[in-house]
Amino acid sequence: MKRASALIVTVLLAGHAGAIGYPTSSRPAQGAGSIKINPQLPVIPSRKFVITNFGAIGDGKQSNTEAFRKTIGACRDHGGGQVVVPAGTFLTGPIELTSKMALVLEKGATIRGSENFKDYEATDRNGKTSVIPLIGGKKLTNVAIRGEGTIDGAGSLWWKRFRAERAAGVPQQGQPRTAGQPQESPRPKLILLTDCSRILIQGVTLKDSPQFHLVPQRCHEVTIEDVNITAPADSPNTDAIDPTSSRNLIIRRCVIDVGDDNVVVKSNPNDGPTEDVLVTDCVFKHGHGASVGSNIGGGIRNVTFQNITFEGTDNGIRIKSARDRGGLVENIVYRNLTMKNVGVAITINLFYFDKAGQQERKPQPVSPTTPIVRGVRISNITVEGAKTAGEIVGLPEMPIANVLLDNVRVNANVGLTVQDAKNVRLRGVGIVPQKGTPITVVNADVKTLQNRER
Repeated sequence: MKRASALIVTVLLAGHAGAIGYPTSSRPAQGAGSIKINPQLPVIPSRKFVITNFGAIGDGKQSNTEAFRKTIGACRDHGGGQVVVPAGTFLTGPIELTSKMALVLEKGATIRGSENFKDYEATDRNGKTSVIPLIGGKKLTNVAIRGEGTIDGAGSLWWKRFRAERAAGVPQQGQPRTAGQPQESPRPKLILLTDCSRILIQGVTLKDSPQFHLVPQRCHEVTIEDVNITAPADSPNTDAIDPTSSRNLIIRRCVIDVGDDNVVVKSNPNDGPTEDVLVTDCVFKHGHGASVGSNIGGGIRNVTFQNITFEGTDNGIRIKSARDRGGLVENIVYRNLTMKNVGVAITINLFYFDKAGQQERKPQPVSPTTPIVRGVRISNITVEGAKTAGEIVGLPEMPIANVLLDNVRVNANVGLTVQDAKNVRLRGVGIVPQKGTPITVVNADVKTLQNRER
Protein backbone atom coordinates (compact mmCIF):
# COMPACT_ATOMS: atom_id res chain seq x y z
CA MET A 1 0.00 0.00 0.00
CA LYS A 2 1.12 3.57 -0.67
CA ARG A 3 0.32 4.87 2.81
CA ALA A 4 -0.53 3.41 6.14
CA SER A 5 -3.66 5.51 6.41
CA ALA A 6 -5.03 4.48 3.04
CA LEU A 7 -8.28 2.60 2.98
CA ILE A 8 -8.20 -1.18 2.69
CA VAL A 9 -10.43 -2.42 -0.13
CA THR A 10 -12.23 -5.65 0.71
CA VAL A 11 -14.50 -7.83 -1.35
CA LEU A 12 -17.89 -8.70 0.08
CA LEU A 13 -20.23 -11.26 -1.42
CA ALA A 14 -23.48 -9.81 -2.78
CA GLY A 15 -25.45 -12.54 -4.48
CA HIS A 16 -23.34 -14.04 -7.25
CA ALA A 17 -21.33 -10.88 -7.85
CA GLY A 18 -18.62 -9.43 -5.63
CA ALA A 19 -19.18 -6.06 -4.02
CA ILE A 20 -16.44 -3.64 -3.16
CA GLY A 21 -16.70 -1.90 0.19
CA TYR A 22 -14.50 0.92 1.39
CA PRO A 23 -14.10 0.48 5.16
CA THR A 24 -12.26 3.02 7.26
CA SER A 25 -11.03 2.77 10.81
CA SER A 26 -13.73 1.60 13.16
CA ARG A 27 -13.03 4.59 15.39
CA PRO A 28 -15.31 7.50 14.43
CA ALA A 29 -13.69 10.86 13.80
CA GLN A 30 -14.33 13.43 16.51
CA GLY A 31 -15.97 16.62 15.33
CA ALA A 32 -17.41 19.74 16.92
CA GLY A 33 -18.32 19.35 20.55
CA SER A 34 -17.15 15.71 20.45
CA ILE A 35 -19.84 14.87 17.88
CA LYS A 36 -18.95 11.56 16.23
CA ILE A 37 -18.54 11.92 12.48
CA ASN A 38 -18.66 8.45 10.99
CA PRO A 39 -20.26 8.42 7.53
CA GLN A 40 -21.42 5.10 6.13
CA LEU A 41 -19.40 4.17 3.05
CA PRO A 42 -20.82 2.87 -0.21
CA VAL A 43 -20.98 -0.83 -1.04
CA ILE A 44 -20.74 -1.31 -4.79
CA PRO A 45 -20.60 -4.47 -6.94
CA SER A 46 -17.13 -5.31 -8.21
CA ARG A 47 -18.11 -6.07 -11.81
CA LYS A 48 -16.40 -3.73 -14.27
CA PHE A 49 -17.61 -1.76 -17.25
CA VAL A 50 -14.69 -0.21 -19.18
CA ILE A 51 -15.75 2.79 -21.23
CA THR A 52 -13.51 1.87 -24.19
CA ASN A 53 -15.57 -1.31 -24.59
CA PHE A 54 -18.56 0.94 -25.28
CA GLY A 55 -16.91 3.07 -27.97
CA ALA A 56 -14.98 5.65 -25.97
CA ILE A 57 -11.76 7.00 -27.51
CA GLY A 58 -9.29 8.82 -25.29
CA ASP A 59 -7.68 11.08 -27.87
CA GLY A 60 -8.83 14.36 -26.33
CA LYS A 61 -10.76 15.21 -29.50
CA GLN A 62 -13.71 12.87 -29.99
CA SER A 63 -16.78 13.42 -27.85
CA ASN A 64 -17.46 10.48 -25.57
CA THR A 65 -20.78 11.64 -24.11
CA GLU A 66 -22.69 8.79 -25.76
CA ALA A 67 -20.06 6.21 -24.74
CA PHE A 68 -20.35 7.30 -21.11
CA ARG A 69 -24.13 7.15 -21.33
CA LYS A 70 -24.02 3.59 -22.70
CA THR A 71 -21.46 2.43 -20.14
CA ILE A 72 -23.35 3.86 -17.19
CA GLY A 73 -26.59 2.45 -18.59
CA ALA A 74 -25.07 -1.04 -18.77
CA CYS A 75 -23.80 -0.63 -15.20
CA ARG A 76 -27.27 0.35 -14.01
CA ASP A 77 -29.00 -2.46 -15.93
CA HIS A 78 -26.70 -5.06 -14.34
CA GLY A 79 -27.33 -3.82 -10.81
CA GLY A 80 -24.29 -1.57 -10.43
CA GLY A 81 -20.53 -1.86 -10.64
CA GLN A 82 -17.31 -0.08 -11.52
CA VAL A 83 -17.32 2.23 -14.56
CA VAL A 84 -13.62 2.28 -15.45
CA VAL A 85 -11.89 5.11 -17.32
CA PRO A 86 -8.47 3.90 -18.54
CA ALA A 87 -5.47 6.09 -19.39
CA GLY A 88 -6.23 8.72 -21.99
CA THR A 89 -8.08 12.02 -22.28
CA PHE A 90 -11.80 11.49 -22.73
CA LEU A 91 -13.70 14.56 -23.89
CA THR A 92 -17.35 14.56 -22.85
CA GLY A 93 -20.47 16.56 -22.15
CA PRO A 94 -22.47 16.08 -18.96
CA ILE A 95 -22.49 12.64 -17.32
CA GLU A 96 -25.31 11.37 -15.08
CA LEU A 97 -24.29 8.81 -12.45
CA THR A 98 -26.43 5.98 -11.12
CA SER A 99 -26.79 4.18 -7.79
CA LYS A 100 -24.42 1.38 -6.81
CA MET A 101 -21.78 2.83 -9.11
CA ALA A 102 -18.12 3.75 -8.79
CA LEU A 103 -16.60 6.00 -11.43
CA VAL A 104 -12.99 4.78 -11.40
CA LEU A 105 -10.29 6.88 -13.06
CA GLU A 106 -7.13 4.85 -13.57
CA LYS A 107 -3.68 6.42 -13.49
CA GLY A 108 -3.24 8.62 -16.56
CA ALA A 109 -6.99 8.95 -17.15
CA THR A 110 -8.60 12.37 -17.67
CA ILE A 111 -12.26 13.17 -18.08
CA ARG A 112 -12.29 16.58 -19.77
CA GLY A 113 -15.43 18.66 -20.04
CA SER A 114 -16.68 19.92 -23.38
CA GLU A 115 -16.02 23.58 -24.13
CA ASN A 116 -19.32 23.89 -26.00
CA PHE A 117 -21.61 25.95 -23.74
CA LYS A 118 -24.72 24.44 -25.36
CA ASP A 119 -23.76 20.94 -24.20
CA TYR A 120 -24.62 21.94 -20.62
CA GLU A 121 -28.07 23.37 -21.29
CA ALA A 122 -31.13 21.39 -20.22
CA THR A 123 -34.78 22.31 -20.70
CA ASP A 124 -37.44 21.10 -18.29
CA ARG A 125 -41.06 20.23 -19.08
CA ASN A 126 -42.07 23.85 -18.53
CA GLY A 127 -39.59 25.06 -21.11
CA LYS A 128 -37.18 26.55 -18.57
CA THR A 129 -33.52 26.23 -19.50
CA SER A 130 -30.85 25.60 -16.88
CA VAL A 131 -27.20 24.60 -16.78
CA ILE A 132 -26.31 21.10 -15.58
CA PRO A 133 -23.00 19.91 -14.09
CA LEU A 134 -20.31 17.95 -15.89
CA ILE A 135 -20.92 15.05 -13.47
CA GLY A 136 -24.26 14.87 -11.69
CA GLY A 137 -26.53 12.59 -9.73
CA LYS A 138 -29.89 12.90 -7.99
CA LYS A 139 -31.47 10.69 -5.33
CA LEU A 140 -28.72 8.08 -5.51
CA THR A 141 -27.27 5.72 -2.92
CA ASN A 142 -23.88 4.01 -2.88
CA VAL A 143 -21.87 6.22 -5.22
CA ALA A 144 -18.09 6.62 -5.53
CA ILE A 145 -15.73 8.68 -7.66
CA ARG A 146 -12.23 7.42 -7.07
CA GLY A 147 -8.84 6.60 -8.53
CA GLU A 148 -5.63 8.32 -9.59
CA GLY A 149 -6.98 10.21 -12.58
CA THR A 150 -8.22 13.75 -13.22
CA ILE A 151 -11.56 15.41 -13.88
CA ASP A 152 -10.89 18.60 -15.82
CA GLY A 153 -13.68 21.17 -16.15
CA ALA A 154 -11.88 23.11 -18.91
CA GLY A 155 -13.06 26.30 -17.28
CA SER A 156 -10.95 28.92 -19.09
CA LEU A 157 -13.54 29.77 -21.77
CA TRP A 158 -16.27 30.07 -19.14
CA TRP A 159 -14.10 32.40 -17.06
CA LYS A 160 -13.30 34.48 -20.15
CA ARG A 161 -17.01 34.93 -20.89
CA PHE A 162 -17.68 35.79 -17.23
CA ARG A 163 -15.00 38.49 -17.25
CA ALA A 164 -16.32 39.91 -20.52
CA GLU A 165 -19.82 40.10 -19.04
CA ARG A 166 -18.54 41.93 -15.99
CA ALA A 167 -16.69 44.36 -18.23
CA ALA A 168 -19.95 44.89 -20.15
CA GLY A 169 -21.80 45.94 -17.00
CA VAL A 170 -23.04 42.81 -15.26
CA PRO A 171 -23.35 43.74 -11.55
CA GLN A 172 -20.63 42.69 -9.18
CA GLN A 173 -21.44 39.96 -6.67
CA GLY A 174 -23.64 41.31 -3.89
CA GLN A 175 -24.88 44.26 -5.95
CA PRO A 176 -28.50 44.46 -7.08
CA ARG A 177 -29.27 44.24 -10.78
CA THR A 178 -31.15 47.23 -12.10
CA ALA A 179 -33.43 47.42 -15.11
CA GLY A 180 -31.52 47.32 -18.35
CA GLN A 181 -28.33 45.84 -16.90
CA PRO A 182 -27.05 42.68 -18.58
CA GLN A 183 -27.37 39.40 -16.70
CA GLU A 184 -24.56 37.00 -15.88
CA SER A 185 -24.62 33.71 -17.80
CA PRO A 186 -24.76 30.62 -15.58
CA ARG A 187 -21.77 28.29 -15.39
CA PRO A 188 -21.82 24.55 -14.66
CA LYS A 189 -20.40 22.95 -11.57
CA LEU A 190 -17.87 20.16 -11.99
CA ILE A 191 -19.63 17.64 -9.69
CA LEU A 192 -23.10 18.16 -8.20
CA LEU A 193 -24.76 15.42 -6.16
CA THR A 194 -28.26 16.16 -4.88
CA ASP A 195 -30.29 14.16 -2.34
CA CYS A 196 -27.72 11.35 -2.31
CA SER A 197 -26.32 9.15 0.45
CA ARG A 198 -23.30 6.93 1.03
CA ILE A 199 -20.93 8.92 -1.15
CA LEU A 200 -17.17 8.45 -1.45
CA ILE A 201 -14.89 10.83 -3.38
CA GLN A 202 -11.36 9.47 -3.09
CA GLY A 203 -7.93 10.04 -4.59
CA VAL A 204 -8.86 11.93 -7.75
CA THR A 205 -7.70 15.34 -8.95
CA LEU A 206 -10.36 17.91 -9.76
CA LYS A 207 -9.32 20.97 -11.73
CA ASP A 208 -10.50 24.10 -13.52
CA SER A 209 -14.23 23.91 -12.92
CA PRO A 210 -16.25 26.64 -14.64
CA GLN A 211 -17.74 27.33 -11.20
CA PHE A 212 -17.77 25.27 -7.95
CA HIS A 213 -15.83 21.99 -8.10
CA LEU A 214 -17.62 19.58 -5.75
CA VAL A 215 -21.07 20.20 -4.26
CA PRO A 216 -22.91 17.66 -2.09
CA GLN A 217 -26.37 19.22 -1.80
CA ARG A 218 -28.92 17.78 0.65
CA CYS A 219 -26.69 14.71 0.98
CA HIS A 220 -25.73 12.59 3.97
CA GLU A 221 -23.09 9.95 4.71
CA VAL A 222 -20.37 11.66 2.65
CA THR A 223 -16.63 10.93 2.70
CA ILE A 224 -14.19 13.07 0.69
CA GLU A 225 -10.54 12.13 1.13
CA ASP A 226 -7.11 12.36 -0.49
CA VAL A 227 -8.45 14.66 -3.21
CA ASN A 228 -6.43 17.38 -4.95
CA ILE A 229 -8.40 20.36 -6.25
CA THR A 230 -6.75 23.08 -8.34
CA ALA A 231 -7.71 26.18 -10.31
CA PRO A 232 -5.87 29.46 -10.96
CA ALA A 233 -5.83 31.85 -8.03
CA ASP A 234 -7.77 34.43 -10.05
CA SER A 235 -10.39 32.03 -11.44
CA PRO A 236 -13.86 33.31 -10.48
CA ASN A 237 -16.10 31.41 -8.04
CA THR A 238 -14.05 28.21 -8.23
CA ASP A 239 -14.88 27.00 -4.71
CA ALA A 240 -13.34 23.59 -4.07
CA ILE A 241 -15.83 21.77 -1.80
CA ASP A 242 -19.26 23.19 -0.89
CA PRO A 243 -21.34 20.95 1.40
CA THR A 244 -24.82 22.47 1.29
CA SER A 245 -27.70 21.47 3.58
CA SER A 246 -25.87 18.17 4.14
CA ARG A 247 -24.98 16.12 7.20
CA ASN A 248 -22.61 13.50 8.56
CA LEU A 249 -19.78 14.47 6.25
CA ILE A 250 -16.00 14.24 6.51
CA ILE A 251 -13.34 15.92 4.38
CA ARG A 252 -9.79 14.79 5.07
CA ARG A 253 -6.27 14.80 3.65
CA CYS A 254 -7.14 17.09 0.75
CA VAL A 255 -4.82 19.61 -0.93
CA ILE A 256 -6.72 22.60 -2.28
CA ASP A 257 -5.42 25.51 -4.38
CA VAL A 258 -8.25 27.47 -6.03
CA GLY A 259 -9.70 30.91 -6.74
CA ASP A 260 -12.45 31.04 -4.09
CA ASP A 261 -13.39 29.20 -0.87
CA ASN A 262 -11.20 26.18 -0.17
CA VAL A 263 -14.01 24.53 1.78
CA VAL A 264 -17.27 26.34 2.48
CA VAL A 265 -20.21 25.03 4.48
CA LYS A 266 -23.59 26.43 3.39
CA SER A 267 -27.32 25.84 3.79
CA ASN A 268 -30.41 27.03 1.98
CA PRO A 269 -33.84 27.94 3.36
CA ASN A 270 -36.28 25.01 3.30
CA ASP A 271 -33.44 22.55 2.56
CA GLY A 272 -32.53 21.82 6.17
CA PRO A 273 -29.32 22.49 8.05
CA THR A 274 -25.77 21.49 7.36
CA GLU A 275 -24.64 19.64 10.47
CA ASP A 276 -22.08 17.19 11.81
CA VAL A 277 -19.20 18.07 9.49
CA LEU A 278 -15.48 17.51 10.03
CA VAL A 279 -12.72 18.99 7.86
CA THR A 280 -9.33 17.66 8.96
CA ASP A 281 -5.69 17.17 7.96
CA CYS A 282 -5.80 19.33 4.84
CA VAL A 283 -3.52 21.84 3.10
CA PHE A 284 -5.09 25.04 1.78
CA LYS A 285 -3.06 27.18 -0.62
CA HIS A 286 -4.65 29.93 -2.73
CA GLY A 287 -8.31 30.41 -1.94
CA HIS A 288 -10.66 32.13 0.47
CA GLY A 289 -10.20 29.83 3.42
CA ALA A 290 -12.12 27.53 5.74
CA SER A 291 -15.50 29.15 5.40
CA VAL A 292 -19.05 29.09 6.71
CA GLY A 293 -21.69 30.95 4.65
CA SER A 294 -22.65 33.31 3.25
CA ASN A 295 -25.85 31.33 2.61
CA ILE A 296 -26.91 30.02 6.02
CA GLY A 297 -30.70 30.12 5.66
CA GLY A 298 -31.23 26.48 6.64
CA GLY A 299 -28.93 26.66 9.65
CA ILE A 300 -25.42 25.35 10.26
CA ARG A 301 -24.27 23.55 13.39
CA ASN A 302 -21.68 21.13 14.74
CA VAL A 303 -18.86 21.86 12.29
CA THR A 304 -15.15 21.42 13.00
CA PHE A 305 -12.13 22.53 10.98
CA GLN A 306 -8.93 21.08 12.46
CA ASN A 307 -5.31 20.22 11.66
CA ILE A 308 -5.15 22.45 8.57
CA THR A 309 -2.19 24.32 7.09
CA PHE A 310 -2.87 27.56 5.22
CA GLU A 311 -0.22 28.87 2.79
CA GLY A 312 -0.87 32.16 1.00
CA THR A 313 -4.64 31.89 1.46
CA ASP A 314 -6.72 35.09 1.24
CA ASN A 315 -8.47 34.19 4.50
CA GLY A 316 -7.89 31.59 7.15
CA ILE A 317 -10.94 31.28 9.43
CA ARG A 318 -14.01 32.75 7.74
CA ILE A 319 -17.67 33.01 8.77
CA LYS A 320 -19.71 35.31 6.52
CA SER A 321 -23.32 36.26 6.05
CA ALA A 322 -25.62 39.21 5.46
CA ARG A 323 -29.01 40.51 6.52
CA ASP A 324 -30.77 38.82 3.58
CA ARG A 325 -29.09 35.39 3.92
CA GLY A 326 -29.49 34.55 7.55
CA GLY A 327 -30.20 31.56 9.70
CA LEU A 328 -28.66 30.14 12.87
CA VAL A 329 -24.97 29.22 12.96
CA GLU A 330 -23.80 27.57 16.18
CA ASN A 331 -21.22 25.23 17.63
CA ILE A 332 -18.43 25.93 15.13
CA VAL A 333 -14.90 24.85 16.06
CA TYR A 334 -11.57 25.86 14.50
CA ARG A 335 -8.57 24.20 16.14
CA ASN A 336 -4.95 23.27 15.52
CA LEU A 337 -4.44 25.54 12.51
CA THR A 338 -1.19 26.94 11.12
CA MET A 339 -1.20 29.92 8.76
CA LYS A 340 1.60 31.55 6.81
CA ASN A 341 1.32 34.67 4.65
CA VAL A 342 -2.47 34.78 4.66
CA GLY A 343 -4.51 37.89 4.02
CA VAL A 344 -6.92 37.89 6.97
CA ALA A 345 -6.33 35.34 9.71
CA ILE A 346 -9.78 35.43 11.34
CA THR A 347 -12.92 36.99 9.87
CA ILE A 348 -16.41 36.61 11.28
CA ASN A 349 -18.46 39.26 9.52
CA LEU A 350 -22.23 39.66 9.05
CA PHE A 351 -21.92 42.57 6.60
CA TYR A 352 -20.98 40.48 3.57
CA PHE A 353 -20.75 42.84 0.58
CA ASP A 354 -21.97 45.74 2.73
CA LYS A 355 -18.91 47.63 3.95
CA ALA A 356 -20.91 50.86 4.06
CA GLY A 357 -23.40 49.26 6.44
CA GLN A 358 -20.54 48.04 8.61
CA GLN A 359 -19.24 51.60 8.92
CA GLU A 360 -22.68 53.16 9.55
CA ARG A 361 -23.74 50.60 12.20
CA LYS A 362 -27.42 51.53 11.80
CA PRO A 363 -29.69 48.88 13.41
CA GLN A 364 -32.46 47.33 11.36
CA PRO A 365 -35.46 45.28 12.49
CA VAL A 366 -34.76 41.63 13.19
CA SER A 367 -36.38 39.40 10.57
CA PRO A 368 -36.37 35.70 9.60
CA THR A 369 -33.35 36.40 7.38
CA THR A 370 -31.27 38.05 10.13
CA PRO A 371 -28.12 35.94 10.59
CA ILE A 372 -27.38 34.61 14.08
CA VAL A 373 -23.85 33.43 14.90
CA ARG A 374 -23.06 32.05 18.34
CA GLY A 375 -20.87 29.47 19.99
CA VAL A 376 -17.61 29.75 18.00
CA ARG A 377 -14.45 28.25 19.49
CA ILE A 378 -11.04 29.08 18.00
CA SER A 379 -8.09 27.35 19.65
CA ASN A 380 -4.45 26.49 19.08
CA ILE A 381 -3.90 28.83 16.13
CA THR A 382 -0.49 30.03 14.91
CA VAL A 383 -0.28 32.78 12.28
CA GLU A 384 2.85 34.29 10.74
CA GLY A 385 2.95 37.08 8.18
CA ALA A 386 -0.75 37.91 7.94
CA LYS A 387 -1.84 41.22 6.48
CA THR A 388 -4.58 41.53 9.10
CA ALA A 389 -5.18 39.65 12.34
CA GLY A 390 -8.87 39.91 11.56
CA GLU A 391 -12.33 40.98 12.60
CA ILE A 392 -15.32 39.80 14.59
CA VAL A 393 -18.13 42.02 13.35
CA GLY A 394 -21.79 41.40 14.15
CA LEU A 395 -24.90 43.39 13.40
CA PRO A 396 -26.05 46.15 15.77
CA GLU A 397 -29.41 44.37 16.01
CA MET A 398 -27.85 40.89 16.28
CA PRO A 399 -24.37 40.84 17.84
CA ILE A 400 -22.17 37.79 17.38
CA ALA A 401 -22.23 35.91 20.70
CA ASN A 402 -20.13 33.51 22.73
CA VAL A 403 -16.79 33.42 20.93
CA LEU A 404 -13.70 31.93 22.58
CA LEU A 405 -10.15 32.51 21.33
CA ASP A 406 -7.84 30.14 23.20
CA ASN A 407 -4.09 29.91 22.62
CA VAL A 408 -4.12 32.08 19.50
CA ARG A 409 -0.84 33.63 18.32
CA VAL A 410 -0.90 36.08 15.40
CA ASN A 411 1.83 38.17 13.82
CA ALA A 412 0.23 40.59 11.34
CA ASN A 413 0.52 44.03 9.82
CA VAL A 414 -2.57 45.23 11.70
CA GLY A 415 -4.53 43.88 14.63
CA LEU A 416 -8.00 42.49 15.40
CA THR A 417 -11.26 44.48 15.41
CA VAL A 418 -14.21 43.32 17.54
CA GLN A 419 -17.46 45.14 16.82
CA ASP A 420 -21.04 44.45 17.88
CA ALA A 421 -20.24 41.24 19.73
CA LYS A 422 -20.93 39.95 23.20
CA ASN A 423 -19.19 37.47 25.47
CA VAL A 424 -15.97 37.35 23.46
CA ARG A 425 -13.41 35.62 25.65
CA LEU A 426 -9.65 35.65 25.15
CA ARG A 427 -7.34 33.16 26.84
CA GLY A 428 -3.68 32.94 25.97
CA VAL A 429 -4.10 35.29 23.00
CA GLY A 430 -1.08 37.10 21.60
CA ILE A 431 -1.62 39.47 18.68
CA VAL A 432 1.49 41.34 17.51
CA PRO A 433 0.71 43.99 14.87
CA GLN A 434 3.34 45.88 12.90
CA LYS A 435 1.27 49.02 13.44
CA GLY A 436 -1.64 50.08 15.59
CA THR A 437 -3.17 48.37 18.61
CA PRO A 438 -3.50 44.59 18.96
CA ILE A 439 -7.29 44.73 19.51
CA THR A 440 -9.81 47.46 18.71
CA VAL A 441 -13.18 47.14 20.47
CA VAL A 442 -16.34 48.86 19.21
CA ASN A 443 -19.57 48.25 21.14
CA ALA A 444 -18.44 44.80 22.19
CA ASP A 445 -18.06 42.78 25.37
CA VAL A 446 -14.51 41.38 25.40
CA LYS A 447 -12.99 39.67 28.41
CA THR A 448 -9.48 38.31 28.99
CA LEU A 449 -9.53 35.04 30.93
CA GLN A 450 -6.95 33.46 33.15
CA ASN A 451 -5.83 29.94 32.30
CA ARG A 452 -8.53 28.11 34.26
CA GLU A 453 -11.40 30.47 33.55
CA ARG A 454 -14.08 29.46 31.09
